[in-house]
Amino acid sequence: MSVRWLAAAAVLVMATSAVAQTKRPQQPVETPVWDQLERFASEAEFQRYLQDFQRAANDRHRRDYGPSDGFAPPVPPPPPPSAPPPGAAAESSGIVVTGSAQPSSGEPSSITNTQTQGVDEGGIVKQIGRFLVVLQDGRLFVVDTRAGPEQNGLALANRTNVYRWRGQDTWFDEMLTSGNRVLIAGYSYRERASEITVLTLSDDGQLTREATYYISSNDYYDVENYATRLVNGNLVIYTPLDLSSINAMRPVQWPLVRRWIRDGDNRAVTTAGRPLFDAQDIYKPVQSLHQPTVHSVSVCPLGDVRAGDEFECRTTAFVGGGEREFFVSTSDIYLWVTPEPWDDGLPACTRAESLPATLYRVPLDNAPPTALFARGVPMNQLALDASGTEFRALLNQDTRDCGTSQRDDLSVSYFRAPFTAFGTRPRQAPQSSYTRTPSPGGRAYEVRYTQTHVVYGGRQSRTSSPPGENAEPLTARVVAVPLNRPRAATTLTAPHNIIRVERAGGDIVLTGYRTDAGLSVSLLDLNGRPRITQTQLLQNRYESEGRSHAFNALVRPEGDGIMGLPTVTRVKEGNRWHWRSGASDISYLTLSAAGQLADAGTLNADPNARDPSYQCEVSCVDWYGNTRALFIGNRVFGLSATELIEGALENGRVVERQRLNLSRPPA
Repeated sequence: MSVRWLAAAAVLVMATSAVAQTKRPQQPVETPVWDQLERFASEAEFQRYLQDFQRAANDRHRRDYGPSDGFAPPVPPPPPPSAPPPGAAAESSGIVVTGSAQPSSGEPSSITNTQTQGVDEGGIVKQIGRFLVVLQDGRLFVVDTRAGPEQNGLALANRTNVYRWRGQDTWFDEMLTSGNRVLIAGYSYRERASEITVLTLSDDGQLTREATYYISSNDYYDVENYATRLVNGNLVIYTPLDLSSINAMRPVQWPLVRRWIRDGDNRAVTTAGRPLFDAQDIYKPVQSLHQPTVHSVSVCPLGDVRAGDEFECRTTAFVGGGEREFFVSTSDIYLWVTPEPWDDGLPACTRAESLPATLYRVPLDNAPPTALFARGVPMNQLALDASGTEFRALLNQDTRDCGTSQRDDLSVSYFRAPFTAFGTRPRQAPQSSYTRTPSPGGRAYEVRYTQTHVVYGGRQSRTSSPPGENAEPLTARVVAVPLNRPRAATTLTAPHNIIRVERAGGDIVLTGYRTDAGLSVSLLDLNGRPRITQTQLLQNRYESEGRSHAFNALVRPEGDGIMGLPTVTRVKEGNRWHWRSGASDISYLTLSAAGQLADAGTLNADPNARDPSYQCEVSCVDWYGNTRALFIGNRVFGLSATELIEGALENGRVVERQRLNLSRPPA
């Protein structure tokens, strides 16, 4: 999991200073492993495990590096180069997967690019009735989309700071809504905790803070994933705890859920809180680990509007390897956990793709968790899926000779496991669970599920930048795997590389570059034998954001629709770096009922839109992006940094109607 520079630094400092001195063993010590899912019986048993882990780490360090005064865990490689630190809506059961056909009744809308039907994900724009709520710069902007006598104007109804004082070190990342309640998830380095703020939106668009809670955690930030989900009125949140930061010789300071009361001089003044979990909530490791982490998933019912109440969360935690992918269905939470690729307990020749894995399944109804052993690594959360009877994953799974140094032909397997394969005594998934599918080629690939297929396509570079001016034209391998007949996979050649795979009704939209002339967008028809029916070039336009939520689409029951994504006209800014905070244009394409794509033009950003009176004070790097395409009924919107722009589709082109500058003070 990639973390912000400050988080990485904090973890390294804690790892080297906060762990107790331990007596050196006379014989090599191995960390204990259990053969079934069982929780620690007491804090004393958990501390004995910690002491064994730290003694084993100390023993390995002495063997590898000579005598040491204390535990000194291996320092992981630094993260990749990053930026300097720096009316009511539908409930979750109404969440529709972006790009899937909308129901014929009611006003169709598509605000957040969600992965799973019925599961909302944290985002930066949400809809509550007539209002759009935008999260940016640690602030909430409430836009009335039915302003004026004709009820078709735009007006800023409210602007509220989520943060409480200038210079607060919290990064405010994700927003969820339930009815007229707004939840903001962020991370505070000062409190070393995830910060959850709950607000209520009134019928006239005014926001009232209910409460703010702190959940002790290491920074959850991930370049590709989202930490929060909303399922059936429950907030689901993932939080990690690095075991190297715990002193095994002292009583454990368990992660707490605390309610904010007021801000003090050095730390917030909060309630005493209650443990998010303790030793008796943690399941013991079931695989050998040299660098363990506690992975916890919490289910927190929102309940009624009761300002000041404590947050009641039910948490399940596992001791596992340092890497994870997090997936939530309407009935279960899944954690795919693997060791860190640089874990010194792995064989020297282990390839990252063939890492041993533990797949945990945590039912949302509070039934006991179960697990399954596997091998391989999902590319990201979009490589995971579940039906009503089985779990699915697309895995990097390289079993070739370890001496092979080339990584231009990744080995990929489609993984299926019926729920009956999971148990409290985990067993290894049989070989029949894996179907070797065609390699995507290249060094990276993108993946997405539809109701019938999993589709993935590759590129030679791990980056998603446009090719150089004199580069050879790019192509890519695209694979469509039928979910129920994975051996019948179809391999195609796209006339460009693949940097994005998204849904459009029952089909797939692929984006990428052939040359530096602009962004290519292709439609993959999955009806019958999969085939690429068309490619549309967006001349001199380049994608500027890489997260899944940056793309959005609305497909009507008849099969026609519209889609949009952030673009820029400057090729050098088309690298989709996750810290990019400049305003982007929004490019639109239409989809006909006959399956034809067409360039529908852009809503253009104004680089000088920010009002002179406006200042960003907190959370000023847009780690989660700042530009979105939004669709409400027949209305077309684009959020571009501090502006909300409305367009209209006329004769196949999106033309601007009005724009609202969010950085201007409310009237």
